[in-house]
Amino acid sequence: MKKLLVLMMALAMTLSLAACGGGKTETPASAPAPTPATAERKDNVTPEQAAAIADIMGKMGPLYNEAAEAASKNGWDKEETAVQELNMVYAIMDSARVGLEEIDGYGDTSTEEIDTVVAQYQVVLDEMPNLVAKYSEPYSK
Repeated sequence: MKKLLVLMMALAMTLSLAACGGGKTETPASAPAPTPATAERKDNVTPEQAAAIADIMGKMGPLYNEAAEAASKNGWDKEETAVQELNMVYAIMDSARVGLEEIDGYGDTSTEEIDTVVAQYQVVLDEMPNLVAKYSEPYSK
């Protein structure tokens, strides 16, 4: 779990630099709206990469919402690490949204580096069921 937390923090920082986005300070009520991938991007993100990012974020949004609702319902919203984890996932999804919405949303990130970003998004998506399961249990100190 610590490795996931470190990966999410590193990814969030990397994407915030690339997308010039800011993080949230409190757990948002819902995930950012998914953005459809565009086929005519004029930057370093290929249509296939944009489609992969949109697909991952489309799957991650409902899992994030489920985790956030479970965390709130089961008292995890009082635990700082839980709030930070959820905020990082939200920041990742928001950075992906900005990256897809703006023509240069991923800044100077190369097309090859975007492949790494897509793989990192997939790692976070793969961990989301674990967060849902964790926050579905009542919080205890």
